[in-house]
Amino acid sequence: MSVEQGLTQLIQKNAKVSSLINTTNGAGAYWILMPKGAAIPCVVLSRVATSDSYAFSGPIGARNALFQVDCYASSYYASKALSMAVRKALASFTGNLPDADATNVPAVFTTKDWDLPYEEGAKGFVYRSMLEFRVWYYE
Repeated sequence: MSVEQGLTQLIQKNAKVSSLINTTNGAGAYWILMPKGAAIPCVVLSRVATSDSYAFSGPIGARNALFQVDCYASSYYASKALSMAVRKALASFTGNLPDADATNVPAVFTTKDWDLPYEEGAKGFVYRSMLEFRVWYYE
């Protein structure tokens, strides 16, 4: 398992987030790309960058990764509500993620919270709010 799976499970198991995402054709939370035909509202996560922490003797096992979370919905306000729910679920999290390895996360910081222009979808417009989190974790 991995930090990615743990973050996905954490988001999906959050009561507020799960009440806002559409799980009709899938999980409602995806990595890198939303599958063709996926129902919105949903979230798409991606790893932006990762670095290791070092002492003079070498790596100490702590990693910090920058993750982007795109929140898609059919209206601006729905994308903002989903974004707020995801932000609240992740920004206050410390402890072990719900993945099989119970990835230890001592800190999560919100680094960006912004809106992006709507996109034309197959059945109208899709609105996107984007979040960026710095996640400190141990593998």
